This record gives sequence, structure tokens and C-alpha cells, in this order.
Amino acid sequence: MIPAQSQGRRMIAFLDPYRLTEGTIALDMRLLPILKLLDGTHTLQDIQMALMRQQGGTMVPLSEVESFLDGLDRAFLLQSPHYDEGMKALQEAFNRLDRRYPVHAGKAYESDPDRLRHDIEDAEGDLPPDDRIGAGDCITGIVAPHIDIAVARHTYVNVYRTLRERHFDLVIIFGINHQVQQGLYSLSEKDYVTPFGTIPTDRAFIARLREGLPEGTLAPDDFGHKMEHSIEFQTIFLHHYLGESLTIVPILCGAIHEFLSDGKNICNDRRFRAMVERINMLIGERAGDVLLVSGVDFSHVGPKFGHHTPAAAILSQAMSSDRTMLSHIGRGSAEDLFEHALTTQDRYNVCGLPALLICSRLLRGDRGTLLSYDSYDEAATDSAVTYASMVFSRTESRDSKHGYI
Repeated sequence: MIPAQSQGRRMIAFLDPYRLTEGTIALDMRLLPILKLLDGTHTLQDIQMALMRQQGGTMVPLSEVESFLDGLDRAFLLQSPHYDEGMKALQEAFNRLDRRYPVHAGKAYESDPDRLRHDIEDAEGDLPPDDRIGAGDCITGIVAPHIDIAVARHTYVNVYRTLRERHFDLVIIFGINHQVQQGLYSLSEKDYVTPFGTIPTDRAFIARLREGLPEGTLAPDDFGHKMEHSIEFQTIFLHHYLGESLTIVPILCGAIHEFLSDGKNICNDRRFRAMVERINMLIGERAGDVLLVSGVDFSHVGPKFGHHTPAAAILSQAMSSDRTMLSHIGRGSAEDLFEHALTTQDRYNVCGLPALLICSRLLRGDRGTLLSYDSYDEAATDSAVTYASMVFSRTESRDSKHGYI
């Protein structure tokens, strides 16, 4: 649920990440008190009385209340057998696939490969040369946005163009699951399809990564990958700049509010440590070059993201917090990054935090170079999102083992 404006009316718009319904659903903001009653503890009569009070005592037949609730149910807005059946059908259909198809193609970016290639090359043509990353540097990781490509097209291209004419046998992509996820991480063995073709996953790497991880480290399935854009957007640019030779390991990171609320640094959690140690071990056993990608955004501020003030009132504070985070990320200090989030209690809704934490730990010892930092203002909701790009590099080959703990 997010606040919105339509023809001067204050509305509640409902985001439908799994596209169970067609089109956008919105209700008048005046219905918010009624929606708050739909918590499983109120009766039809309770809702009827609330509607009557809202309408100045005018009688509201129970049949109208039932019709209103039936409309919400048909739109999959209520926890009900209808919703459960719809989600079960989606999950079963996704589980049968051995490929993960680009659900945002034709919407967030061009689905035609030639037009998509032209868009990327056109954006690159707008950028000035950048020599901060030398041809002799071994790139080990990048931080890229996952905001709408139309918003940050030049930021995406600016960081991914550093990969041109380089070779990586494996790319481990850390995205953010914007939906509720069981487990800290969700692995998928499905090959990722892009407009340019299909990028195979490294199933052998994934199978070995699963071995011996503590309970609660991994989600029981990969359904979170179905609609999630944070990895899909990265595969487009990886495919364009690296071609057909790479394989990927797609990993979605879940929320870490349990650590923030308990005041416990995730870096000391056995699930986090086991995941880091396992990835490091498997990378160290490989002869080829490995790239780590973190598809993240930074602060999300304004009413759309739960704040009671417009983004303009707190954006400067959020950006100052982001700069502190970027400093910790560039130094590979996952511990300091989490302690900063603990200090702010993630007031600015940094949705990329879980991926940044594990990537910072895995890339510790490499040099982080900030390429860009920017913000997007969404006037319709008085909200804003910040995003950045960064490249990690070292002078020696990645064949030397990391030795991280």
C-alpha cells in the first residue's frame, strides 16, 4: 500500500509484485480506517458500523459490505482461500521451469535485443571517458543500482562499461528480495534469460554452496526470483558487456530486521559467516576469474516509504548517512557498515543493506572506487531514492586466495 494522488484525490495504490491482477488497483484514502479493520478480528457488523459512522450515520446494508469485501478478495487483497490458491498456482508453475524469464522486459527496458543494445550504446556515448580503473587492474566486484533503468541508465552503463574486454568465468550476483523471504539468502539454479539469450547458472557451484550451511541460511525455494528485478537488471548489462562465456550464481538477500531490532551484528551470525566461508572456499578452488555483483539501492525516504515528512525534509540527512556507508563499503568493513545501520536503526530504509554487507565482507582487502552517487525524486509521492555505483579492484590476479574469515 502506498499513498498516491489521482486527479486531485488522495488515494491508496496497491503494488502487485506477482501480477495476480491486471492493471493498478487504488482506493480512496478515506477507506483507510475500514481497511485497518480487515485484520481477522472484526466482524461484518463491525465494518458495517464503521462505514455508517464514516457516512454520517447513513444506513449501509450488509450486502454492500459483503460486495465491497468480495471485490477486495477478487483483487487478491485479502488473505483468503482465493489468494492462497492464486499464489499456489504461481509457485507451482515457477517450480516447473528450468529457466527464469525476463518479466520486466518490454516494461523497464527494451525487449528487442537490437533496440536494447542501441539504448546501452547510446547511453555510453553520452558519458565522458573515465580512467579511474586501469586496464591492468583486476576487477573483483561492482556495486550497481537496481532502481528503474530509465532513471539510472547512465549509472548502470558507467559501472558496467568497466567490464568491457574482460573475462569472468563466474559472476555471483547478490540482489535484494523486496518480498518476505524465509532464510537469509535464496539460491536459484534456473538459467536467467535476457533479450540477448540465456545465461546459464553454475549448478555445480550452487550444489556445493548448499552443503553444510546452518538451518535458516537458505530459503526453502527460489520463488522470490520469479518477479524480483534486482538481479534481472544486472543480467542485462552483464550479458551485453561480457557476452556468452560467463555463468552466474543468482542470490537474493532477505531482510535483516531481526539483527537491527536485537542489536546483534550480522557479521557474528553463524549463518552469515558460514555463507561467507563457503563462497570464499569455492572461489579459492577455482582457476578462473570471479566477479561479485551487488545490485542495490541506498536510502528510500518520504511518505511512500513510511516517513511522515516529504523527502526534501530529510534527504540531506539520508545522503550524509549514505556517504558514511559508502566509506565503509569501499574499505570492505562489513562490521562498521552494520554498526552504522544499527546506530540509525535503518531510518532511511537502505534496501540494499543485506547484499552490501555480504559483498563488503567477501571483497575485504580489495580497493573500492566510487564512480557515481545520485538521487531520484518522485514528485507524485514526495519521496526519493538514492543510488550509487562502485568498482572493486586489485593489482594482482584473483587466483590468489582471499583468506577472509
